[in-house]
Amino acid sequence: MRLCNTVHVGGSMDNDEPDDRIIREQEFKRSSGVDIGEIGVPESKEIEKVGEVDQALGEFYDPFSDSQKSSAGAVGQEGVVEKPPDRDLVSGLSMDGEKKISWILMVSMIVLYSAISIQVGRTFENQALLGAAILIFLALVGFGLGEIWIPRERMVLLGVTWVIISMKVLYGLAIELRHWGIIEDDLTLGLLLLFLVSLNIYIAYRHNQDAIAAQSTLVLLAIGSTAGTEFGEGGVAAMILLSTILLHGIAINRKSGNLASLGIASSNLWIGMHAVTSRFEIGPLEVLPIKGPLLLFLLLMAVTALNAFMATRFAREENWFSKAFETVGLGKPGLWGVSISLGMIGASLAVASNREDISYALGMVTFLGGAFGGSYLVVRGVSSLRVARPLIFAGLFLTIVLLGGDSIQGLLGVTKYQFFTVIGSATTVFMIIRDQDSVSDRVLWLGSVVILGILVILVPSESVSSGGDGGAALLSMLTILHLGTAYLAVRRRSSSLSGVTVLLPWAWIIVEKSMEEVIRTVMLARDVTDSSGIIDLSPGNLSVYLAIASILLFSVNMRLGESGVNLASGFLGITEISASIRDSGILNLWSIGLWLPMLTILFMAQFGGFTASSIVFLYALLSGLHVMSLNLGLRKGGASSIVWVLSLTCLVIQWRHGLDQSMAFILCISVTSILYFAEDEIFGLGLGVMSIPVLVIISGIDPANSLDSPEWYYDLIGDLSISETEITVLCTAIILAVYLPRADKMEEMLKPASSALALLVLVTFLASRSGGLILQISSIAMFATTSVWLISRGEIRSELRSIAKKESIIGLASSAVGDLSTHGTMPTYSPIIAEMKELRKKKREKSDTDDISELLTSDVSHTPVVGLVVIGIVMVVSIILSALGKGPLVLLASGGFCCVIALMVRNRSRGLELELPHILGMEMPIALTISGVSISLVSAHVIPVGSSPNELLDMAVVSVLILVLSTISLLHQNNLIERILIAIDWFVFPLLLSRIAAAVILGGLPFPLVVDPFDGEMLDWKGPWFLLESILVIFVILGNWVESRRASRGGEGFDGTVRSARSISIVLLSFGPAGLLAAGSACYWSIKNSQPNGLGIGIPSVLLAMVSIATWNSGVMDFLGEFVLILGVLLIVMCAMTVPLKLERWTIVLAADGHIFTLIGALSLGMIGDLYLPMLMVIMSTVVWIVGILQLRKSLRIWGLVDLIAAVLISFVFSSGEIFEQEKLLLGMAVLAIELGIVAWLGLENQDELAND
Repeated sequence: MRLCNTVHVGGSMDNDEPDDRIIREQEFKRSSGVDIGEIGVPESKEIEKVGEVDQALGEFYDPFSDSQKSSAGAVGQEGVVEKPPDRDLVSGLSMDGEKKISWILMVSMIVLYSAISIQVGRTFENQALLGAAILIFLALVGFGLGEIWIPRERMVLLGVTWVIISMKVLYGLAIELRHWGIIEDDLTLGLLLLFLVSLNIYIAYRHNQDAIAAQSTLVLLAIGSTAGTEFGEGGVAAMILLSTILLHGIAINRKSGNLASLGIASSNLWIGMHAVTSRFEIGPLEVLPIKGPLLLFLLLMAVTALNAFMATRFAREENWFSKAFETVGLGKPGLWGVSISLGMIGASLAVASNREDISYALGMVTFLGGAFGGSYLVVRGVSSLRVARPLIFAGLFLTIVLLGGDSIQGLLGVTKYQFFTVIGSATTVFMIIRDQDSVSDRVLWLGSVVILGILVILVPSESVSSGGDGGAALLSMLTILHLGTAYLAVRRRSSSLSGVTVLLPWAWIIVEKSMEEVIRTVMLARDVTDSSGIIDLSPGNLSVYLAIASILLFSVNMRLGESGVNLASGFLGITEISASIRDSGILNLWSIGLWLPMLTILFMAQFGGFTASSIVFLYALLSGLHVMSLNLGLRKGGASSIVWVLSLTCLVIQWRHGLDQSMAFILCISVTSILYFAEDEIFGLGLGVMSIPVLVIISGIDPANSLDSPEWYYDLIGDLSISETEITVLCTAIILAVYLPRADKMEEMLKPASSALALLVLVTFLASRSGGLILQISSIAMFATTSVWLISRGEIRSELRSIAKKESIIGLASSAVGDLSTHGTMPTYSPIIAEMKELRKKKREKSDTDDISELLTSDVSHTPVVGLVVIGIVMVVSIILSALGKGPLVLLASGGFCCVIALMVRNRSRGLELELPHILGMEMPIALTISGVSISLVSAHVIPVGSSPNELLDMAVVSVLILVLSTISLLHQNNLIERILIAIDWFVFPLLLSRIAAAVILGGLPFPLVVDPFDGEMLDWKGPWFLLESILVIFVILGNWVESRRASRGGEGFDGTVRSARSISIVLLSFGPAGLLAAGSACYWSIKNSQPNGLGIGIPSVLLAMVSIATWNSGVMDFLGEFVLILGVLLIVMCAMTVPLKLERWTIVLAADGHIFTLIGALSLGMIGDLYLPMLMVIMSTVVWIVGILQLRKSLRIWGLVDLIAAVLISFVFSSGEIFEQEKLLLGMAVLAIELGIVAWLGLENQDELAND
């Protein structure tokens, strides 16, 4: 039995401590009394299946993981989160950022000091002893710092870094000794390097640090690679094998998973490097490729066997690679999985380099699969002897066959590599099938991805014209693979296998084609004409393959749609964005199964992957499957995503490839089917997207990439031909037949009505151009019928509904107040009233009120659809006439007419005591009219051929019209203080946007900040500018008056960001005086109200105003550059002073403005080509970084790091003439190294405090 809280009425709420609003609301929502529903009913315990953990692969980001109740962050039935949610990428970086930045600094120091050791060799090439002494001294300093800091727990990371630096300096010194000629032969150098490796290992054991021993791995392999100089490619192979054995021996001796994983990954990568590269040099050392096929085969097989053994032995050990994946938010894979994956990259290089000999390449794949597959089974719990026995016997036998030369070919008629592949594959398959229960779903889907990659790389696919099969064999094999994963997905109820079934057929095509185009581009850039693709698929084969993939997509999702597979499960970054993407379902398999195939179709069509008939067939098939799944209730997600994807795909296909009739008809059928079963909210979007194919047809643009069709297609359709206009009229009639019967029942009719009327206008215009009388009559009849229907059955109903809704709410409020006065019940907390109060606070046009009726009707408004449509039509006509160059009179007439309509609509709504809907605080009819006249101004100065940016009488007309409309918006308003600022904003922002748009597009209007108001005619130039400036000055004074009035009443100050945005907009509109007043006012009120954001925008506004004045006043221009630089440096100093003055809230603003002004001032004074600008960047980096450490602000520390990186980039890009001088380069590297050392030291000294930031 469960007892719930009861309501206590013993005292007044006003006399007690006021509770938090949210807590009171939750208490209010709780039920009172005794809940008898659960008396005598035993609680059922839900048994949850615990997910199996694959210890070989570990826990890493699985894009196909199911959403389970036991998953991280899942909310239980009682609202309890039993397991904390996993951190996404950015959350992880935010919480562990200091450690990661410390690692970045350590790695940067290692790289930088290694580069210093090389640069010392170049700088002191003629002074070898001095250079050697410097490097030895640097190494000794590093060893000394390591001895001091490694015993200290907090500083161990920095100490290890310095020891690694010292060893790298010594390695560099050895190479430089050979370069200087002190060491005369490569053998002596190799022995010296081996001695240093031994020293490295000794020091690693001394300090018990794997990180110090790790670099010996790469150095040993590098020594093995250069052994070819003395012993040829056989010596290279022997040294690589010996190095691998030594590395694994060290890992076993130290019981180190770090060294084991590093050895596995690096050894295979090294062999792959030798397989794909040609002869090259590393300083004085020469690296030879391994060209012998049998030698490469046996080397990779031996190293693979060693690596498989090591991966099995250390499968459960910690390692750096797993931690790296965990750091970036991709889970924590096991040592086996991450090291084998990295090692397979190197092995794949060796396989790909021999893809011409398929049997040889498949032989490599065979022993890789056998070794690593057996290793996986052992990790999964299968007896090692059970796994090793068939592998060892088969391996020994097949090795003897390989060493026997071509004798097997004489006996069986197959090559030794073919025999190896057959026997090895049979052994591996037998082993896997025998213990298949030990194989997890994750391995199966990863294996399917690997198999697909291998098939794409190895199976030849040439065009039919070149004698190939057009990819038939490859696509057939891939189809069998997808059928297999689909069968396994359904049989095992596996979301991961369903995911690869849905995604792989489409994703691999995009990846392969993208790589092919990149390779082709690079080859063409190098004047290489032989740039044939990796694979060549015929359109017919590709269409059949993708059609089968589409059916599989539908079948798998239909059966596993409830599994909740979502690729956006917590890896993207920024928690709010990640949550929004997860909630939107855009990466749900149903959604990605629509837009990814459409993207693939569009992508391949650009490269001739389809014919006209095949692309129409695939578009229709995918559209039909997804629409059917939606209407049958099988598909997860809303209808809007389908409509958007289908319409955008239709647009691209029409624009690029034509096919107007087919695309329009398929889109119409798809959208109409969706609307027939959908809710009312989707009609606006559905009707709107149907205008897309009509607009493309009206544009008359020729397709850039027309697609051919096979001859059978033309034989099939014969003389059947339907014009574009006939199709559009038919499609419009079909979709209106679904819309109009439901129009009068819709709560929100503005969007669908506007979309329908816009569609009809476009269709009518298209029909008028066609010349067909029947089409013209039909389109006009549809327009008239729809208009009358909407006006007669829509507008009046909308008004009555709004009035009834308002009266109902007021009646309920009055009844509640009456009950309170009659019964004397104590007033209680109402969450609805609290919600309405919060709603009114968010809306600028709403004032505070205690009237319950007014509060409850805060969101009640009436949308005058007919009036808005009239204004919209008049504004469209005005825009068109302005584009035809009809002059300011047309703009004045249309604008004046719309002013009258807006006033009439406003008065009618006021008479009905209904509120009009608002857009950013402005009533919708007025906002629509202002937007229309602003766009008319743009079209008048951009489209006409003879338009001039120096004839601005129409700008004066628009200024007056917007001023009149803003004044109308103030009539009969109670909250005049807030409304005045809204009116000012609706004058400033639309006019500014119009000016910027016209200026950017062909220079139709003068750009901001470059206007000389005294240079031109009075009527067309001076008059408009002085009129606009006068209005802006009045607005600045009026805004200050509003601020003063609100301050005198004791109210809260206005938002500083909005105020400063208004001021900078006035600055951009003004030619100086009004902008200077606005900027000064913004700075004053921001400081007075302690609003840093406002000051951050206000200070640049002052500079922009001075730039405007400097355009027509040369005296200001003479000192502007110095003034800006001095102001920037002063702001950086003030940023530093926020630490002792404890003014942390101003730090970000001062740092941002200081950066802006310093960089602008330096650039204006011509500091771009020397070292002054990088030095200023280093100074700003130092200040910001130190302030970030002292104020414990992570953003500032990251900012300082970015500044430092920018300083380095600027040095290389713009100051290369000075920085690449040997002495200056060494000096710059030394300064940078010192700074990194200091920052790393301070960061580690304060790491505990910084970690809590």
